Amino acid sequence: KLKIPLTLKVILTFTWKLYYINLKSNHYIPLLLYSPQNNVFCLFVLGLKEIRSAFDVYSICSEEKNEYLDNEFRLKDKQGYSRTSRDETDTWAYIAAEGDHDITEDSSDTRQQTMSLGMDMQLEWLSLEDFQKHLDGEDEEHSTKDVISSVQLRDAIKNGNYTMVKMALNSNEEYNLDQEDSSGMTLVMLAAAGGHDDILRLLIRKGAKVNCRQKNGTTALIHAAEKNNLTTAALLLEAGAHVNVQQKNGETALMKACKRGNYDIVRLMIENGADCNISSKHQSNALHFAKQCNNLSVSELLRNHLAMLTRVAEETIREYFEARLSLMEPIFDIACHLLCEGPDYSSEFTYKAPQNVPEGSGILLFIFHANFLANDVIARLCGPCSVQAVVLNDKFQLPVFLDSHFIYSFSPIQGLNKLFIRLAEAPTAKVKLLIAAYRVQLQ
Repeated sequence: KLKIPLTLKVILTFTWKLYYINLKSNHYIPLLLYSPQNNVFCLFVLGLKEIRSAFDVYSICSEEKNEYLDNEFRLKDKQGYSRTSRDETDTWAYIAAEGDHDITEDSSDTRQQTMSLGMDMQLEWLSLEDFQKHLDGEDEEHSTKDVISSVQLRDAIKNGNYTMVKMALNSNEEYNLDQEDSSGMTLVMLAAAGGHDDILRLLIRKGAKVNCRQKNGTTALIHAAEKNNLTTAALLLEAGAHVNVQQKNGETALMKACKRGNYDIVRLMIENGADCNISSKHQSNALHFAKQCNNLSVSELLRNHLAMLTRVAEETIREYFEARLSLMEPIFDIACHLLCEGPDYSSEFTYKAPQNVPEGSGILLFIFHANFLANDVIARLCGPCSVQAVVLNDKFQLPVFLDSHFIYSFSPIQGLNKLFIRLAEAPTAKVKLLIAAYRVQLQ
């Protein structure tokens, strides 16, 4: 009999697995709670005095299971709890720790090492190496005599059948992993829309492209954001998904997340270089959609991020010119472009000239090279530069310094202007470009 000082109560909407991480310790046992469908991990460290002799087989007695379930149902009835589909709500695990419970050994079957927590969970004895193999889809050898067709593979991905997908991809059969249906939906998009992270990881490891677009311009990342699949979006971004791609209606993955009011996905997008000021065909940006859903935390997050970018840009300009350049009004909202998303940047903006132009003032375009850190942004106007040319309304703009292409003279016209920037090709670059224009005056 063993008393564990921690009872995990897990309210969840999908199946979890509980793994014992085999680390050599006489005082602690790390337990990893893992959702294969959503790539969500929770790590617990249990302090035990007698691990070797006591921690062989656990099971919670049936009375405790029934008491646990009764308490949960009472809580749900009291709060008017109702569960909607996964597409309409965030999928989260709420974990509480309370009370000490006695755990008794079940000597009826010592070979089956499981821990029952009143739900479908299994405690499997797994090393870190074996766990990594599981993530890579190499933990089990599946074989089948029947050939899995492309249609069956597509259906398996849509239904989240991880075993069948792994059997197909590990077989000798050749598949077109970028196959599309009539709307342009690829296998990666199906996995992303369904939140099937294990399947998505297998597809990516086998070489499936993550930046394919449907006929309406939708990408796998947009599907993940629209379906509130946070870990799926993170997996796609890690695999090189383009964050600023627009649908035909001009909406981006960030706008979809703002429509949903999903704070975590919005934060993930902006940390990966999402442009908050991109406008849709109806001239609505991410902040507009956040206000529409009345989500104050998302709106504040976007405003704080834009304020930080503006502050960093202006401080970098003043530092570069040693405070000899006075910044007046901005010409357009600051923009962000990831160099890995392509060598061309284009945008449109409307310029309204002031009635009284200060004497000796002019307009400069600044193209910062920036890196986004945890809670900070570092920008520079010197060093290696990826900018090759700047074209405004079909006219080349001249760099202020011949040996540096970070700063350009800028001559917008009254009304609508079209900006085009030619950049060096760097598909694997992590650098982000901040693009801003100001009316300035030498002091």
